[in-house]
Amino acid sequence: MPLKELSSLKETPRESKESKAEQDASKPTFSRTLLLSLFGMWAATMSCLSNAAVSLEGDLDAKRRFFDIDGVLRRHQKTSRAPEGCGITRYDFSHVGSNEPAEDDHQEAVVPVPSGHWSFFGIFDGHNGGDTSKWLADNLILAAAGGLSDLYSGLAGTDPNATPEPTPSDISKTLKAVFNELDDFIVNERLREVFASSSRQDGLTLLGPAWAGSCALLSFYDSHSRRLHVALTGDSRAVLGRRRYDGNGELRFDVYILTTEQNPMNADELERLTTEHPGEDVVQNGRVFGMGVTRAFGDARLKWPREVQDKLKRRIFGRMPPGDVKTPPYITAEPEVTSIEIEPGDFLIMGSDGLWESLTSEEAVGLVGLWKEGEKKGGGKREPVGGYAPHMLPVWRPERDETLRYRQWGAEKRFARRDANAATHLLRNALGGTQRELVASLLSMKTPRARAYRDDLTAIVVFFSDEDDAQKAS
Repeated sequence: MPLKELSSLKETPRESKESKAEQDASKPTFSRTLLLSLFGMWAATMSCLSNAAVSLEGDLDAKRRFFDIDGVLRRHQKTSRAPEGCGITRYDFSHVGSNEPAEDDHQEAVVPVPSGHWSFFGIFDGHNGGDTSKWLADNLILAAAGGLSDLYSGLAGTDPNATPEPTPSDISKTLKAVFNELDDFIVNERLREVFASSSRQDGLTLLGPAWAGSCALLSFYDSHSRRLHVALTGDSRAVLGRRRYDGNGELRFDVYILTTEQNPMNADELERLTTEHPGEDVVQNGRVFGMGVTRAFGDARLKWPREVQDKLKRRIFGRMPPGDVKTPPYITAEPEVTSIEIEPGDFLIMGSDGLWESLTSEEAVGLVGLWKEGEKKGGGKREPVGGYAPHMLPVWRPERDETLRYRQWGAEKRFARRDANAATHLLRNALGGTQRELVASLLSMKTPRARAYRDDLTAIVVFFSDEDDAQKAS
């Protein structure tokens, strides 16, 4: 074959290879296609995630914006009109829970008696569950009414027309006896029933109120004497508001704090524990064997002897007492009782400790005074822009603010007046007042996270009769 043809034959394959390489280079390979596909998928995913984050943030903002604050705050509220002649015009109740289920409970009763009316109001702030507070709501007012009936009947003697007038000391002794008897029933009488039974289930049920615990705040008002008596076991609080006019004719409210919290920060309580249990480290880190109060119903682990608790441990899954428990009982249910004569137009505020973590006694009285005057005037002055600052409240003797919640939330106090129920009015302002986003955030939190930012809040506000009503009652 000629050289030229040989050369042509040799070059032809090379030319075809180069042409194929050029064609191959113009087409994507499988690896390049896969890489491009993966990159596209990654970009699309990141875009979706970004859009989802923006959407979620918008959804959360929308939920906070449209959260039904009023519905939650007013869910349990109740306004009661008191019977004519009882010395009380109305009483308001409201509650917002933090625990699930809530551990607070309450009870109110107005009872006709020969001399007029007896009115009872109770708040029961439970802990370690709601068994004790629920039991007290069902039984304490009934027991107190029975004990006071015995007292009044004994003073009346056989004269059916006599109007007994026990002294504040008499009533104090009676209420203390009632509290102690009920706690003895919860802690000890039920214990005897448990040991007499062979059923573990019966034991667990009967001792529910003994293993749990509760504070108790009870107010008793006698329309005949016009005296209010307040008994406290634990760390709830009762305060009285009384109107007075200053030299310029401006209305202000005096504040009467009717109770003192019974906890290790109370010097009298600390001294009592030290005297009753010499040589023991009863209070550690500001608590009594982990308890934040020094008086309570139930909490039998700090009341039962160790041998009893050892027996319960073997019989019905009882819990061992704290290791340092040597000479129980360390806490008591006996209350401290105070008394005050009511004047026309006074009002009483009762609250579980959750309320007082946010509001001072002066602020609570000022808020109710503001609310009351607004109701009288059919709404009163318009709420100022941004709400009421604490110094704008109509109250005397502002105290130093040692409440903790607003500081914890990083918020200033700005109060609102938007509720027809005075107790709900207090709870709204204990949870952020005019600051809607703060209120919505606090109310939308679920247990257990909510417990770190707010406690169960329960409030009762009692309005005593004004002059005209008082004259009718007398």
